[in-house]
Amino acid sequence: MFKLNLAEEAKKLTGTTAQDTVNSANQAVQQVVDQVTETGQKVLDDVCKTTQDAGEKAVQNVTSQVSAWGKSFGQSEEKKNAST
Repeated sequence: MFKLNLAEEAKKLTGTTAQDTVNSANQAVQQVVDQVTETGQKVLDDVCKTTQDAGEKAVQNVTSQVSAWGKSFGQSEEKKNAST
């Protein structure tokens, strides 16, 4: 007489165990987490770069404006001094 081991027979038929299924699901979830993390990091890097570029442009604009005001103020002072 032989013993029938249902779990072993089911494993032979399906080729996987519950643990294999869990491991496969864990791998899939980990891949998604890795992709989301990579994408999130890329977005963060892009936002930082854009912010830095905008900040540098703003500083350049303010510097240019201050220089223009300074030149304008200097010219008006020269005109005022020349007319006195």
